[in-house]
Amino acid sequence: MFCSFCNNTIARGTGMLYVRKDGSVLSFCSQKCKRNLLHLGREGRLTKWTNKGLALAQHEGKEKKESVLGKEIADKLAAKKDAKK
Repeated sequence: MFCSFCNNTIARGTGMLYVRKDGSVLSFCSQKCKRNLLHLGREGRLTKWTNKGLALAQHEGKEKKESVLGKEIADKLAAKKDAKK
């Protein structure tokens, strides 16, 4: 069985199962994974310490995802640097 958040294998007799009201079953290897998914609303593939996150980072060639605001700020800083020269 695999953890629903981090995709780690769960040894038999360990971990915890969570059943939602719609009948879907989520399995967790630790309380940390349960909190991250249910209470904090995070996705396992976007979290760096999970197996899903590590696999995604290796698959993408370790490219960083930048937001639109971050790109705008980087462009403005580059323009200022060019203006000073």
